[in-house]
Amino acid sequence: MTTTIIPSLTAQQIADYHADGYIIVRNVLSPKEADDLRRTVQQEVKRDAYPSTLKYPQPAKYTVSGNRLAAPGLTAIAEHPTVVGAVESVLGQPAYLTAYVAYLRTSGDKGAGAHCDYKRWRPVGSSMNWVFAIIPLTNFDAEYGPFLVSPKSHKLARVIDPDAHILDLNRPDAEQLAPFIDPELKAGDLLVVNEHVWHKAPAGTTTEDRCGIFNKYCAVNAPPAAGYYPYNPAALDALSDDGKRLIPVCFDKPITTTRLLIEDTSSQESKFLLHRGEEWKLPGGEGWEEEKLVGWDVGARIGSLQELTKTQLDLEVPWMSYIEDIEEREGICRIYGFSDENLDLDKLTNGDYDWFTRSELQQRLGESDTTYHAVDTWHQTDIMRGKGKACSQSRIQFE
Repeated sequence: MTTTIIPSLTAQQIADYHADGYIIVRNVLSPKEADDLRRTVQQEVKRDAYPSTLKYPQPAKYTVSGNRLAAPGLTAIAEHPTVVGAVESVLGQPAYLTAYVAYLRTSGDKGAGAHCDYKRWRPVGSSMNWVFAIIPLTNFDAEYGPFLVSPKSHKLARVIDPDAHILDLNRPDAEQLAPFIDPELKAGDLLVVNEHVWHKAPAGTTTEDRCGIFNKYCAVNAPPAAGYYPYNPAALDALSDDGKRLIPVCFDKPITTTRLLIEDTSSQESKFLLHRGEEWKLPGGEGWEEEKLVGWDVGARIGSLQELTKTQLDLEVPWMSYIEDIEEREGICRIYGFSDENLDLDKLTNGDYDWFTRSELQQRLGESDTTYHAVDTWHQTDIMRGKGKACSQSRIQFE
């Protein structure tokens, strides 16, 4: 089913967004709507927030995120028509909600330094086309703590080879950042921010909580390289029939396994590596979550899959990109892809592994097979893919 984008921004606003890296829409929420949502977030923080080691009102940043969007009073902002319309206007595509996030900073929190949120290892930050949709629920001013942006800083990150199958970016030079400005956000405003815009949040002076919604949306044709955050059925059911299209993946089983589609591109027709067992399978197996420096943003399995391919094949895989999730009997299998023209095919071919072209896979497995489907999805030309990396190897690259 196709989705028609109904822009809520003018052509000039869209042009301004692409020029500056952000756009402001004033008074999206009424003062009462913003205050009611703020109180709901405060209640959720007091009940249960990330990190669980904190106890409100200890000075800190508290997070209510992900499947918590199903909590009473929190759902509507995720599918607010003005917000979604603005997001899809600047993305140029229908959108997926890749992260539902409410942040609350208590008095004494030190704020956050300058950074951008494109992060190869995180489901919320590894798409090649995504935006913040920031809605202050208190004024973001000197009293509560402003949200500062560096105009045009999104242009410091450039695609190295626009014609590549998997896109890569240069590392931005922070020395070239334009001076940060205060967009003077008031409670109920909407700030739509490009993924590569640098920003910071200095601490405020008030004894009250600083609170806001910091949702993230990606274009439907630009999946996160690390994989989507897995929503559960309760989160999906909380949305309206129209809003359900915003959820990219939904399942009530855990992600238990992860596998890698390894593509050799040295010849005119690509070849793919499969394991020869009771049935042909992609390399990989039982996966695990990268918890360090990821926290609430679950779903990435790149680190575990790198270890699995090193153990099974003695192959160092420097990057990989999410393809899809497949439901299996025990749980969900998350599949990534990797392509290279310099693989040692003879070394990787042995009694347990062999190479197949796409046509050979079609003949041997059939088009309904999950492996063949993964190859078919991997080769879709209308998908914009980036390079995902493990948290441990990628953290310093864009900070």
